[in-house]
Amino acid sequence: MIVAARNNSKLRMAGLAGVLTGVLLAGGCTSGGGSGTDGKAPGSSAAPAAPAQPLKVELVTMAKVPPGGLSAKRAATRAAPGLERFLDRYLTVAFVNAAGGEAGWDGLIGLFDKPVRASARKQLDALSLGADAPKVSAIRPSRASARAVVLYGEQRPEAATVRLAFDGTADTAQGSGQVHLRSVLQLLATGDSWRIAAFDSRTGPPK
Repeated sequence: MIVAARNNSKLRMAGLAGVLTGVLLAGGCTSGGGSGTDGKAPGSSAAPAAPAQPLKVELVTMAKVPPGGLSAKRAATRAAPGLERFLDRYLTVAFVNAAGGEAGWDGLIGLFDKPVRASARKQLDALSLGADAPKVSAIRPSRASARAVVLYGEQRPEAATVRLAFDGTADTAQGSGQVHLRSVLQLLATGDSWRIAAFDSRTGPPK
């Protein structure tokens, strides 16, 4: 986890509310799935599977704070652990634990704010293994990274924009192929955790 500070002394509370609204409206609830530049390569069984590496999200966090409150550095440091746990949970339920298709998607959908859960359920292929989960016997993570900008109120985070990238290997009965996720997530703070309020996501399903 890397923490970077970003000062924004001109940000007022009224302005913060406007920024939050603008961020969420700009993010929308759009997604794109399937193939593309990050699509997975066709499976090949020529080589044995490498041992699975534990999932570890490498997170860079910045914070925008109103005047008179926490310093940007302290705010970023305070927000980073909770964000890292949330992103780890997201990738775990969307990919690592989704292999085999037996876990279902309730755990993933529960990470979304209620107004966008129906949209997220319709776009699982862009957010996770989706319909290909039953074909996959295991997911072996290779890289998980994120950059987050957290918007603070007086003392607590209120929202965050996160750019999330995940790469791994999907093992199937026909062989192994690459799996990729590239997402921009708009998050709302919920006290001790976060919820996804909007998203723009791309994946490359296993072939």
